[in-house]
Amino acid sequence: MARDELADEVSVAAPLPPAYFKRQCFVSVECDEEPVRHVIDAIGDDRIVLSTDFPHGDSKFPRAVESFLQLPISEQSKRKILWDNCAAYYGLSA
Repeated sequence: MARDELADEVSVAAPLPPAYFKRQCFVSVECDEEPVRHVIDAIGDDRIVLSTDFPHGDSKFPRAVESFLQLPISEQSKRKILWDNCAAYYGLSA
């Protein structure tokens, strides 16, 4: 097989970077990060989890969840980020 033919075959078979990300990565959002709505628009809400940043001094603990629930995102996204995605990360059923 010629080198160019092999390169064409590999490029067709290899997943694009977003596919690797969706399969292998999770990102966290802090409870007051309103730009998360743009992340959801870009990559969806299936790979995002909540971080309280406890015990750091700038943490919103113990009001982190209350603060998160005020973010301008859908109730479905909030449930995924608070529970479903975390369960998936640890291989648990939601």
